[in-house]
Amino acid sequence: MTLPTEVQRLFYRYHADRLDTSCHAALIIPTVLSDGTVEDWEWLFYVYGWDALQAWMMEHSEILPPPMERFWTLILQGAPKETPRWTGGNARRKVPEGALPGWFPDDLR
Repeated sequence: MTLPTEVQRLFYRYHADRLDTSCHAALIIPTVLSDGTVEDWEWLFYVYGWDALQAWMMEHSEILPPPMERFWTLILQGAPKETPRWTGGNARRKVPEGALPGWFPDDLR
């Protein structure tokens, strides 16, 4: 199945009219979850279904920007991740030694 015209706008870096929902799910799912509107999300859930998106989040949630990862983990798994990404060693979230103020909790450093 090809992308509907309304969703194609999210894929301005690609030939959106050539993307196929079965072949390009690894690109389509995170893009729509990150950048889509409520209507785009409705389409995504219609195409892939709750279970498939829930499974995708369990495997690939770190691909999403942190606010969207938290939002979709909460929606699809019922609770946000227990450990914030920046304390778990994610390379994108390294905090330099001494960069945090003294009032910042030690268990989150």
